[in-house]
Amino acid sequence: MFERTTVKVLLVIAVAYAGVWLPYVLGQGDLPAWLSSPYAVLGLIQVMPVYMLDGAGVPWLLQNNGHCGWGWCSPTVFGYIVLVIFWVVVAWLLAWFISYLARRSNQFFQSK
Repeated sequence: MFERTTVKVLLVIAVAYAGVWLPYVLGQGDLPAWLSSPYAVLGLIQVMPVYMLDGAGVPWLLQNNGHCGWGWCSPTVFGYIVLVIFWVVVAWLLAWFISYLARRSNQFFQSK
């Protein structure tokens, strides 16, 4: 699980993630209309685990305990920490799975 290939794949995932979000961060929200819609969906996907966990009963993830009138409440600082931990764990598991598949395919081709 803590092999060198897993860390390399995790770094590739992190660089790809940063590359996807770089235009949004550098544009500071002043993106053309054709590019702002995909980033809105990506942003919603990024924060969705907090809303799902709040719905499951985990406290202190949303401001005002999730009672913000007509709008969606923003995550609290604790909610953002939970989000970062969640997505790092997801990226780590994905990197571990990819490196596992690479090792298995390497063993398969070496045995023939």
